Amino acid sequence: MSGMAAIPLNDSSLTTGGCVKGIQWYLATTLLAVVAPGMTSEAIPHRITTGLVGEWKQTVTSPSLPELAPDSSGLVYSTGLDQTGQVIGGLAQTDGWTGMGMNLAGDKYIQVPHSPYLNPGTADFTLTAWIRMMDTSRPVKTLIDNRGSDGRGYAFAVVNGNTLDLLLSDSAGSSHHQSNPSLQPQLQPNRWHHVAVSVRRTTWPQAVTFFVDGVPVGTGTPRPGSIENTDLPFLIGGNKDSASARFSDRIDEVIVFNIGLSDTDVTYVLKPGKSSFTPGFWNGTSRQYVNNCYNYATNRATDTFAQPGRASGAQASTWDCASVVQAAVNDGLELLPGSPDTLGYKSAAALVVAPGYDYHWYRRDLNNLWTHKPGGTAATTLDNAGQPITDPATANRGLYTQFCGYFKVWSDSVDGSGHESIQ
Repeated sequence: MSGMAAIPLNDSSLTTGGCVKGIQWYLATTLLAVVAPGMTSEAIPHRITTGLVGEWKQTVTSPSLPELAPDSSGLVYSTGLDQTGQVIGGLAQTDGWTGMGMNLAGDKYIQVPHSPYLNPGTADFTLTAWIRMMDTSRPVKTLIDNRGSDGRGYAFAVVNGNTLDLLLSDSAGSSHHQSNPSLQPQLQPNRWHHVAVSVRRTTWPQAVTFFVDGVPVGTGTPRPGSIENTDLPFLIGGNKDSASARFSDRIDEVIVFNIGLSDTDVTYVLKPGKSSFTPGFWNGTSRQYVNNCYNYATNRATDTFAQPGRASGAQASTWDCASVVQAAVNDGLELLPGSPDTLGYKSAAALVVAPGYDYHWYRRDLNNLWTHKPGGTAATTLDNAGQPITDPATANRGLYTQFCGYFKVWSDSVDGSGHESIQ
């Protein structure tokens, strides 16, 4: 078919704004969604099981039992040892990096029974976690503390808001190893970051290597002595010496390996992948009508017609660049100073507004072309003139005349499974 077709956006009763204002979206075809051969998404990230000895991803609650954090490593099936942790200090269950996670704000922590499998002695090990810090004012925010009553063991923390710190203590003393806070990427408040430390002591060169979002951010030489904790529990978010050094923030997917992961291995643990244009997921089902441009740009299907700022309690009240940008930043999206590159593991999104009336989002897919989903209508590869979108800043956007900027977001290769906190 040819000719101009006026396709009204869906006026949803769920909310106002967010691509649902009924603006006429003109295309040079009556087919809003381009039905093209589906691209193959990136492989679902590897789950490394070699050396996996502990994995805590969420908590479970029961009216008659304390809140628990099960160990999903599978170690209990091979050893009979149950490493289920107990939440101390109040309810911790919350939205996490993937699905449910743990909010340890208010000095809560998780206590895992003492386990020999979490104690490397003189061997190698790796610690990883996803963290989202709202409070960076504490000098020490402990992610993991596995030290015994005699002080031997290890503790992994964020210090001074932007530096990873690993404390290794043996019978001869202790030493702190730290990342380089001047290296990129840096830890930022209110954003999900993957942090890891790999300790290799049985191969040459011996090394402690720190990672933020899969990128090495500092190395050192580890202490060689035994760091065996022989009696005390393994703490997630706790600190055996001081309550003021607890993590007290959001954390998810805390994992312990009894091997020193390589740089490549660390990226396997964190890498979520990037989206591809797969209209079959977003279009033609009930999902289409309850997810909008913000859902699509972040690749997170909440079925709530998500609004910038709603999840953070600071929803945009006016449809202008400044208001919607701030609302998205409050949700954890990363505003860029210029055009997005293709480096790193985050995906790109772009925001435009029809001043005083509506906003709209685009996302960049794995093939480096941009797609979007206007309100409750179908996802499409085409702009307002029916052309493929190579850059939203220069595309035909109709009434969305103001380009507000580019963002980086944690998307996923699995449709609808993005990791930004939106509602």
